[in-house]
Amino acid sequence: MTTPRPTHLHRRSSSKWVPPSAPLHNPISIFLLFILNFYLFRSRVIRPNHLFESPRYELNNYRDFTDNQISTTKYTIWNFVPLNIWHQISTKYANLYFIFIAVLNWVPFFDAYTRYVGLIPITFVLGTTLIKDGIEDYRRWKFDNQINEKTCHVWDRDRCAFRKTEWRYILVGDFVHISNDQDVPADIILLRSSNESGTCYIETCNLDGETSLKQRMVPAKVIEFSKKDSTFKPSDFTGVVTCEKPDKSIYTIRAKVEYEPGETDVIIKENMLLRGSRIKNTTFVEGIVVYAGHDTKVMLNNGRAPHKTSGIEKLTNKFIIACFIMLLLMVIYGAVTSAVWVGEHPTNTERRRHSLFQIPFILSNTPRPFIEGFIGIGAFFINYQLLVPISLYITVEIIKALQIYFISNDIQLYDPKSVSFLIVNGSLKKKIIQDRAIDCRSLSIPEELGTVTHVLSDKTGTLTENMMIFRNCAFDETDYGSEGSRANPDKPVRCDELFERINNSMHNPIQKHFFANILLNNSVVVNTIPHTDLLELGNFEGGVYNIGNSCFYDVTEEKYRAKLAAVGKEVNGDDDLSRPDMLGLPSTIKFDDRLTVIVEEDTPTESPIPDISPSLRDSPETATPTSPIYRPLSSLSSFSRKLSTVVRRSILRPISDIIPVRKRLISFKQQALNPYEAESPDELALIEGAALYNYVLLERAATSITISTPEKAEKRYELLLTLPFDATRKRMSVIVNSPKGPLMYCKGADSAVLSRLTPESSADKRVQTIQSHLDGYAKKGLRTLCFAMKYIPQEEFDDFLHSYKFLMEDASTEREKMLSEKADELENNLRLSGVTGIEDRLQDGVPETLCALRNAGIQVWVLTGDKLETAQNIATSSGLFHPQRPLKVIETEADAEEASESAGLNIIMSPAAIRLAQEGNSHLMEALKKAKTVLCYRMTPSEKATIVNTVKKKIKGNVLAIGDGANDVPMIQAAHVGIGIAGKEGLQAAMACDFAIARFKFLSRLLLVHGHWSYYRLANTFLYFLYKNAVSFGFFNAVFIIFYYQFFNGASGTNIVDPIWGVTYPIIFTSVQPVVVGVLDQDYDDATLMSKPEKYIIGRENQLYTWKHFFRDVIDGIYQAAVIYYVAHLTLYGSTASLWEMGFYVATSSILVNSGHLALQVRYWHWRLVLLFCLFIFFQFAYFFVECLTPGAYMIPDPPVWMPVNAMADSRFWYSQVITVIVALCPRFTSMCLLSSLNSASIGS
Repeated sequence: MTTPRPTHLHRRSSSKWVPPSAPLHNPISIFLLFILNFYLFRSRVIRPNHLFESPRYELNNYRDFTDNQISTTKYTIWNFVPLNIWHQISTKYANLYFIFIAVLNWVPFFDAYTRYVGLIPITFVLGTTLIKDGIEDYRRWKFDNQINEKTCHVWDRDRCAFRKTEWRYILVGDFVHISNDQDVPADIILLRSSNESGTCYIETCNLDGETSLKQRMVPAKVIEFSKKDSTFKPSDFTGVVTCEKPDKSIYTIRAKVEYEPGETDVIIKENMLLRGSRIKNTTFVEGIVVYAGHDTKVMLNNGRAPHKTSGIEKLTNKFIIACFIMLLLMVIYGAVTSAVWVGEHPTNTERRRHSLFQIPFILSNTPRPFIEGFIGIGAFFINYQLLVPISLYITVEIIKALQIYFISNDIQLYDPKSVSFLIVNGSLKKKIIQDRAIDCRSLSIPEELGTVTHVLSDKTGTLTENMMIFRNCAFDETDYGSEGSRANPDKPVRCDELFERINNSMHNPIQKHFFANILLNNSVVVNTIPHTDLLELGNFEGGVYNIGNSCFYDVTEEKYRAKLAAVGKEVNGDDDLSRPDMLGLPSTIKFDDRLTVIVEEDTPTESPIPDISPSLRDSPETATPTSPIYRPLSSLSSFSRKLSTVVRRSILRPISDIIPVRKRLISFKQQALNPYEAESPDELALIEGAALYNYVLLERAATSITISTPEKAEKRYELLLTLPFDATRKRMSVIVNSPKGPLMYCKGADSAVLSRLTPESSADKRVQTIQSHLDGYAKKGLRTLCFAMKYIPQEEFDDFLHSYKFLMEDASTEREKMLSEKADELENNLRLSGVTGIEDRLQDGVPETLCALRNAGIQVWVLTGDKLETAQNIATSSGLFHPQRPLKVIETEADAEEASESAGLNIIMSPAAIRLAQEGNSHLMEALKKAKTVLCYRMTPSEKATIVNTVKKKIKGNVLAIGDGANDVPMIQAAHVGIGIAGKEGLQAAMACDFAIARFKFLSRLLLVHGHWSYYRLANTFLYFLYKNAVSFGFFNAVFIIFYYQFFNGASGTNIVDPIWGVTYPIIFTSVQPVVVGVLDQDYDDATLMSKPEKYIIGRENQLYTWKHFFRDVIDGIYQAAVIYYVAHLTLYGSTASLWEMGFYVATSSILVNSGHLALQVRYWHWRLVLLFCLFIFFQFAYFFVECLTPGAYMIPDPPVWMPVNAMADSRFWYSQVITVIVALCPRFTSMCLLSSLNSASIGS
């Protein structure tokens, strides 16, 4: 039998620390304080909160600065309804017009009817949008709550301990403690790290989309806080932080910390931990909050995606203006006619006074002609209101939502085996996700997919896999290539020739410096052990064990000491039990790769790593003598290992036996895979490639780097200085100590390194041969890097170091530029060590997709930062360049003028030509308009969005931008349609785009099939609604039918049909059919559209939705309205039929003609659609039967009892309906037959 786990006696007042709330303040004083802060204080002075004894809500930092609670919602519970309605009115002027019409219904002066019913349409439209926006805002609110309720440890002055609290309660000036794999809650100055060097590593994928690690360090004067023997507590920190007001610049900071008068540290970006970044490869960090909540840089940069409006909607707005002008003319005509008619027909009172013949139905209180005309303006506005169609907006929104639903569920846009290559825990991992679907993030522009004229694509990660693999290198006359790359396309393959050369000539200096440059000149971190924050274990306070704000009374200090004594040295009375890492423990403990840790509720965790089989663990591939996992570790790594073992044996196991586990236990194992964490996949590929030849990076510390070479198991280099990479220099350098003095290793792009070689290098045969190999790599499409070196005289280096450190302490905005220029001074007279070629494979289906887009008439641009040869080779291998079109490189204005004289060129644009494009050079614009495809090389991320705007504004193209990285976000948001590739360089592009797809190859189906269908369906839907509202009945009255009726009723504005039917007609009788047709109709099936990309020209050239089509449908609508009215009028002329009966004739004709008109547009018939049309025609008759036989019909003057029965019993009714349908639809049917015949003839010829 198992012994039951004991029930623990504990008091849990709260699982989180909730500071006391502030009392209510005078709103006027709060406003004045805000004004003073905003206008008077241009910088902020922050004193740590633990220096003050007052409650948190009385702190200056609480009053002066924003707290850490965020809100990304558009509305609050108090302003949601009025602000949302105002937003709808201000963005859609048609809503304001319909509110005006609804108000007119309530003005007794205009003698309107159905005033309550008149509110239904605008209430329905506004209410639907209100609900939709409310749901979206509620989802934002829930997400905000998830963020605000995250937790971290904040220093509590009263208890002199870190206490777990929610992010929302963090204030500027708080001292926070963040554990490994936790997100940073605010913008923080790093003051302490678990690493003795004062460094930590962060992942910034939430900021810039990069999953690689970046190093941060504490300011120079507080590095002792991180030492192993440090007794530092947050209460010891008394420095005052002075910093600038919050700004959006993520990579700059202007601040300083003053510890004592005259003793300061200038804060640089490497000292900052920004909100949204994640602590990696570091047990814990501590720091002081300087920006919180909406003042943090990530929140200031968290701009909302721009509102995008499709070209069809923009053109529809112009059509609406035309309809409004038409409406205004009809209203003016009706009002003038009404005034004239009343003037020509005096009232019966006046007729009796002048002994004239009395006319029935002219009331004695009829106003004067001018007043009657003024009243008629309001009445006719109400009668003709639907000429500006209110039903169009809500119907189109429904159609778009359903189109998006079907796009999202297209099985052919699923990736059955989506492979993402990510840097996870230091190794390049292949993450396989089954059935990754398209993510349609925008509901408003599906039709834009069918009108694209230009596709602007990123290269790396979009056309390619973004999986860098070491393929070739050269450091002498020989090109060492990977002949086995074809057999193993997913991993680097060792070159036997190079491996033999290394083993036979280990002491070759060129070879040694080449591989040393690869291993030393990077930012790769070696991470072989998990990091466990000991703060999570709790402490003893007042004889009570405290953990997570919970107190356990049965876990006594004696029990705790007894358990510790059982596995380690007896605890001394002077030992601090609040710090488990200070406990007395054995000095020699063997390392065990199994470590169990307590996982916090809010701590992100990876899935448990599967057990490694003994055979795999003992295999030569994973346990070679050169494997970094089995290398002797430095003192720092040994200390970390001991500390981890201490946690496992001395703390976690004993405590897990006597206290409850807070969340769940996860077993971590060392990975016998790749222990590296890199800032870029290129660096990781180089380290992996070097390891194939027994050159292994073992450890990287703040001041030293340890490597392994074939001749020496462990070799340590003293790191003197690192000159980091920047976009201006396009180089990175490290300076290490050597027996000959400071030695610089430099790497970078060929254009940035070859120009810096010594003058003698140009005549060196070895250098010339290496350059030829470099060109060969570029022609293969490989990413190339050059490696160089030089020895620096000690005096020169000392002078340089002094100047460089002086610049590093500069707090001006020019600091980065000056550092780059200073580094540039030293990086000259270099000696070439060698070159490398790294492969970034094309994705499957890229050539076929680019070919299909080109055949569809879409101009494809590829934007890349690679050199010309690499970019050109990728363009050729990917099928970007048309094989039968000439190639033209444009570098100068003369080249552009020459290219403008030819059409169909494959154009390559240099950086100089890109600047010409931004300036709008006329010859270049003409050449680009005629080009078949365009390739831009050596582009910076900032130039991508500029090129998109240039194509939009100068070339007038409808642009689709596609990319996968954070640097592509501006381009994606600037384009008419933004496409993100998910799972490559973070999720920034996928989050900011309109549509996120798994692979580039899905772009062809998305555009050629779904884009074409969406454009075709919505273009016909818009035209049908504009026609329908001119022909038939809207929410209130007829439009042109009522207009024709005014010729026979004295322009009185009287309606001809049942007003209730007039209101429900567009909502019930004719709303479902166009929605179904707008969602399901197809002019061509998907197989035809994919096999014949040239069909895409219909949407690309906007052949279905133009002013010609608008006026054609309006004229057709006016004609059909005349047929409907006059056939009914002439049929009943001279009879005793009532107004209700004539209205029944007109109503029946309207639904039959509308249905017939829509049926002529349908290209894809099926039995469900036929049944739907018949159902609503039947429902039309059923409505009139039910209405005329209900008791309510008897309450109406001149009740229409048995009216439909009597009308349908008359053969004239059926004859008139047949004649109306044939005559009304004959012109459209005839024109469609003629156009179809002409098209067939042109295709046949």
